[in-house]
Amino acid sequence: MSYIASFDIGTTNTKGVLLSRDAKLHFEKDIAMTTMQDDQKIEQEPTQWFDAIVQIVAYWLQQGVQPTEIALVTFSGQMQDCIPIRQSGLPVRPAILYSDNRAQQQAISLKEKIGMDSIQTLTGNHLNETLTFPKILWYKEEEPELFSQTESILINAKDYVIRQLSGQNVTDPTSASTTGLFNLKAQKWIEDWLSLFDISSHILPKIYQSDEIVGQVTKEAAGRIGLAEGTPILCGVGDAGAATIGAGVTQIGKLYAYIGTTGWMAMLTDQVRQMPVGVFHLAYIEPKRYIVVPPIMNAGLVHQWAASVFATSTIEQQSAYEELEAAMQSANRKTSQLLFLPYLNGERYPVQDTKAAGIYLGIRPTTTRAEMSCAALEGVAMAMRQAMEQLTDGKPIQQITLIGGGSKSKIWNQIIADVLGVEVQIPVEPQYIPSLGAAALGFVKLGWTQNVTNFLRSSSQNMTRFFPTEELQEHLEKKYERYKRIYTAYKDLFV
Repeated sequence: MSYIASFDIGTTNTKGVLLSRDAKLHFEKDIAMTTMQDDQKIEQEPTQWFDAIVQIVAYWLQQGVQPTEIALVTFSGQMQDCIPIRQSGLPVRPAILYSDNRAQQQAISLKEKIGMDSIQTLTGNHLNETLTFPKILWYKEEEPELFSQTESILINAKDYVIRQLSGQNVTDPTSASTTGLFNLKAQKWIEDWLSLFDISSHILPKIYQSDEIVGQVTKEAAGRIGLAEGTPILCGVGDAGAATIGAGVTQIGKLYAYIGTTGWMAMLTDQVRQMPVGVFHLAYIEPKRYIVVPPIMNAGLVHQWAASVFATSTIEQQSAYEELEAAMQSANRKTSQLLFLPYLNGERYPVQDTKAAGIYLGIRPTTTRAEMSCAALEGVAMAMRQAMEQLTDGKPIQQITLIGGGSKSKIWNQIIADVLGVEVQIPVEPQYIPSLGAAALGFVKLGWTQNVTNFLRSSSQNMTRFFPTEELQEHLEKKYERYKRIYTAYKDLFV
């Protein structure tokens, strides 16, 4: 049997799955990731990404898969990172992740030196400290000795793994869109901006289209990982691009939502138009099409926090989530007035405030852990509603597709349907949707299917549907109006 190996390197887990020619999933495997976080610092060791790939491939081989049966390797992964590597391909330091907020001063300097009009015109986006460009400047200014040892700075976690497998420094247009250095319409790096800060453009990876083969598994890598030497490697696509494909969003104006550690709402468009600060335009896999993304900095992170605080089991155990799920069933959501602002890690949209934090509003002597847990997840759903209203200009929609690991929680899915006031549909295995999206490109490349649409048709999953609870709508509408006022009321108190 022949397979395509698809890997999705996320913040919480690295996932791997094999897809046979009939687009069926085989031997799914997840490996947990470790994040180092302290105040505004959020980092990961890149070596753990490759180690996870090694473990997943070893699992497949133990199941009887032969290395030569894997016809192609493709990837999705977390974007907007700053991953400095040496000439050897090994990391100089830990990767600075997309949610790291230390480059605030560098972002201000960039906007002053280049000008926001030029930045928005060329990149299609606003610029803040979470983009890769300010992170590169922070790295150069704060750690000059390490910077001098840096051959290249990679953008996406998958780019690091591709370097280990093939020796090539590459990235894709979707990932490049999150740097603040990418000309969105011309699809190339804006090298002049780097030269303003005495940084060589050679430090950036070469941009390939997501469906291009960028190299082959080298002899050395084959010995380390267990794949066959010469196995072709696809460039792959950043997680938002892969999720968009996998969610079946191939038509202009269609909407979906993703809940990982962070999350987003997204819609496909053929226009780059003026948007509020924090909303991204990302390159899509097709020319002159873009993904509009209002990001949600705190999504699955809030679920994880709630499980760690309100469950009696430790967060390392899956039982903590199961315990939380069961406990929330007892909460009376029809009468609860408890609100939660979910800005645990600051927020990028609809506000840009790295100092913002989580707030409970309305705790009473009778408030229970179950009610507080529901309020936390409800707060994320309200943040999602703000993003949805931005994308739809407030016009009603009937349905959205929800994907990502957070959508495994049935009660959260119901909360989201209730707060958004729309039908929410969940694929059977929502956590593997980005892997499917990345695999779709491989299927087309190998001629296993004619196009992405045909692949999606053959790989389509059954959907579980959640509908808004009619008797909750008036109550939640009033809560939502109060929710939108929380940040403004408390913003001057954040430290």
